[in-house]
Amino acid sequence: MTAWAGHNGGPELDAPADPRPGRCRHCRHWKAPSDEEQRAYEMFRLGLSHRRVKRPTGACDRVLVGNNPRPAFSATSAEFGCANFEAAPPPPIPRGGGFVTIWQDGCVAWQGREEEIPARFHQDDLGL
Repeated sequence: MTAWAGHNGGPELDAPADPRPGRCRHCRHWKAPSDEEQRAYEMFRLGLSHRRVKRPTGACDRVLVGNNPRPAFSATSAEFGCANFEAAPPPPIPRGGGFVTIWQDGCVAWQGREEEIPARFHQDDLGL
């Protein structure tokens, strides 16, 4: 390891960038194969099924192949990478439950978000 001025001997701060293009499974243009096709292949790969199953392939209508600048439609596996890779947006973060109104004796006792319900209103404490 080369000592740099100001380096304290710890791990590298930034991981080296991967020079390969992104993989289709992480691309916003790629349409994944059906769950049934993926399950059948996993069963075959793990040796749980003796029926031969081809590797599942998805589809992309924006594949750049070779030096051709025009995108083309192609069936691609999840591990395939092309020069037209665009990272898919991250999945939405679940925000929890909805808005809750708790009634007691015909009056509103509490209103708010489901994850903020006070402990005194939980069913375990009410003995229901």
